[in-house]
Amino acid sequence: MMRNEGYGSRRARALTLATVAVVVLALSGCGESEQSTGQHPSTPPRRPKKTKLIVLHAASLVLPFSALEKAMEARHPGLDVIRESSSSRLAIRKVTDLNLKADILASADEALIRGLMIPSHADWVGVFARNRVVVAYTDRSRHRDIINEQNWFDILVRDDVNFGYADPNMAPVGYRTLLCWKLADLHYADALQGKSIYEMLRKATAPNNVRPHCNELIPLLQSAALDYTFQYRSLAVQHRLSFLKLPEDVDLGSEKEKETYAKVKVKINGMQKNTTSIKTGKPILYGITMVKDGPNPEMAIEFLQLLLSDEGAEVMEKNFQEVVRPAVCPDLAVVPEALRPLMIQVSP
Repeated sequence: MMRNEGYGSRRARALTLATVAVVVLALSGCGESEQSTGQHPSTPPRRPKKTKLIVLHAASLVLPFSALEKAMEARHPGLDVIRESSSSRLAIRKVTDLNLKADILASADEALIRGLMIPSHADWVGVFARNRVVVAYTDRSRHRDIINEQNWFDILVRDDVNFGYADPNMAPVGYRTLLCWKLADLHYADALQGKSIYEMLRKATAPNNVRPHCNELIPLLQSAALDYTFQYRSLAVQHRLSFLKLPEDVDLGSEKEKETYAKVKVKINGMQKNTTSIKTGKPILYGITMVKDGPNPEMAIEFLQLLLSDEGAEVMEKNFQEVVRPAVCPDLAVVPEALRPLMIQVSP
């Protein structure tokens, strides 16, 4: 009887241990199905990393390039287009001075790419868009009901008027504004009686009203902190601002007036400390390039194919950015072969 009880007790203990072992195996995830996946049943599957395309661009291109970003990501669900907007000179310095990795750089002045990036940081530049300078204002701007093409400079220097513009040392629209003032001296010379619009406006500008790039001026205008700003026409239309169109021989927007534009120059800070740079008047042309050793050249080419295509032109024009079609390049031989059919070769 003692043996029978011992046998039963040992049998019960053996069954209990077997049950515990099964439970432990189940809880530890050692079953065959979990071993085959290598994951705990409660762990969500890992999502594949997205491919990145890094685009640095001028502040005035925010709206059209945002639309191009969406179009590219719709074509490639695994692609993440990362855009950084800033003044054109700062965008270039991110690459040339700070060694920021990027695939594409678009500047509001194609000459900046030619002068500061080629040949060390880029091989070529394509001209793909144009613009012109206007005087933007709102329905709360003082004297908006009387400002016109003949008196705008007199309105701006009134004591009760605040106006602003972009920093010439940072943004192309800044030094282009100063060039427009000098061109205005030529256009209105007979009526000025020896006065200088350039000098009048420089003297009347409050230092705090000169901002790093054009987009920073728009909230000041919309909030009535400023009455008027010098802006690209595209931005004025995009933000539904009223604007005064300047004469064509003043606004830097006409190829026909390039000889007149070339008569004026302004001096700004150079890219290196204690240096200066001379800017000569010329039509406003935007440039774009692929940055050397960019992380995603394949997607960079496809983005540029989209931008320079009929679809890209439609996207740009829907966002009120005038395009150059076909795009222009000084030397097609150094352009990636896939992009050459979308450009023509023209010397700058």
